[in-house]
Amino acid sequence: MTPQRKLRKGQTFTKARNFAGCTAGLLRFATPGEVDVLLGRLPEQYVRHALYSHGMPNRVVMEAVLRGRKSGQIDWLVKQALLRDEPSELLGRLLDLDDPKVNEALLTAESRRTRIPRNLRRQLAHQTSRRDGVTPLPLPAELRELLLAGHRRQEPLDHAMLHAADPDLAGNALRFLGAGADPHGAVRACRTLLDAGRDEEVAELVELGRLPALRWGPGEAEPSVLAYAQAAITSPEGARRLRELSERVRRPEFLRSVDEIADSDGCEPWRSEPLVPTVVNRRHASVPRVDWNAVLEEPRRPFPYRVARFMALRTDVPLELHRMMVEDHPELAALIADPAPELLADLCARGARPGAEVMLKVAGNGLVAGTISAGFVVQTVPEEALEVIAESLWLPGLRGTAEIRALLGRSGDVPLSPVFVEETGQGRVRRLRRPGVRSHWDPGLAYGPAVVELMRQGPLTADDVLSKVDADAVLAPTDGGLPDPRVLRRLAEHVHENLGGRPEAWTVALKLLADGFVGSLRKLIVTAGSVTRERPGSP
Repeated sequence: MTPQRKLRKGQTFTKARNFAGCTAGLLRFATPGEVDVLLGRLPEQYVRHALYSHGMPNRVVMEAVLRGRKSGQIDWLVKQALLRDEPSELLGRLLDLDDPKVNEALLTAESRRTRIPRNLRRQLAHQTSRRDGVTPLPLPAELRELLLAGHRRQEPLDHAMLHAADPDLAGNALRFLGAGADPHGAVRACRTLLDAGRDEEVAELVELGRLPALRWGPGEAEPSVLAYAQAAITSPEGARRLRELSERVRRPEFLRSVDEIADSDGCEPWRSEPLVPTVVNRRHASVPRVDWNAVLEEPRRPFPYRVARFMALRTDVPLELHRMMVEDHPELAALIADPAPELLADLCARGARPGAEVMLKVAGNGLVAGTISAGFVVQTVPEEALEVIAESLWLPGLRGTAEIRALLGRSGDVPLSPVFVEETGQGRVRRLRRPGVRSHWDPGLAYGPAVVELMRQGPLTADDVLSKVDADAVLAPTDGGLPDPRVLRRLAEHVHENLGGRPEAWTVALKLLADGFVGSLRKLIVTAGSVTRERPGSP
């Protein structure tokens, strides 16, 4: 929109055309503590936009939404986790909440566009705590009543409910599916009914022929579920055999050892021919439940690479196990989403073996998650690796990088020579600018005509760009424009210096973006900081 007042020659006017996108872009440079406060002040639609900016998820905002646990916002995260699986740890974060409402949202999210992993569906249908697999965690009453009501077409959810620990739901699903039930689930449902002392219901299903009646398993070696159930209601030995079978079929996973995590049975098929060929392989690492205390109690031995990688991708691993994992496979520390300070210290104590790139990733992830402070990085990381971290252009960690540069006395304007580097903020090897793709190297597309005009006058610096660039071009880039990450890092430094730790200053900056400001984006941020500093009683 054209400003109402007339600008003097050389003046710029900054106003967000896409305010939701620019809000999301500016929040890219906020710390977890700042986001916690700001999300409470923003309208819902802006919070939703803030989950994704600059072509990637904003993990800081996602973690703040998880901490807030507002049902509508959690639904957005469920869709993000199931549709995009980005970031990969999001599904684990949702499951770790152990919240019946979150479990309901995941369990009922099945659609043409969203497919829930079968083992996740079974786990949620079991309705027990993720932490021990025993403590009841029933679904909300409304969903339970809907499931018990019946009168609907078959869905994957019905087969999953065969694994419910609640005998009412398991029995209802078994009666509804009848002989067409999945044999694995049918065995589990029969076991649940027997354990609840409801033998008469199993007998009724046998009499009516409402159980799978065909042989099954590898080479159809297993008798039918109907035969197992008939034997179970006839003799204690038959009941024992059905219970034994229920431990071998597909069931809600609860892994209790390194061998189970490594899926030894699936990797050594010559030892046996199990009913279930594999447990963990090709499954999302966040889904299986794990008894980490049992894993800790095992005799210490080097973790196989498969197990170590599985642990690195999880969000619920005890620190002691993470430290063992890093001792065996230090390069995998880069995959941990919320590394503890002890992990970074362990890596630094190993000298050159992990490499500066691994330390960079661990420090960056810790800064994003709020588990590692910039001060700890500066005090702990060796000089060579600290140099790499201070020059990092990884977009999610730019605010943390700005804090580190401030502590090292390295904040300041930087020359843009060349005008663009290959990196786009996604990392040193991901989504790099491609030679020959003009939009990747076109300053007009990235910054607008005012910056192109400035280029004709001489070499550019990051502050030169921020003094002329349109706010949308760096906060909400579209149309293939890719701002140079050095410009974004310098923007993060201005945010840290002027808005850092003061939600009131953030609020003023966002208001100026919405209403319009006579001056550059850089000046807008400086003004928001100075105004709130001068205000009595401001934080």
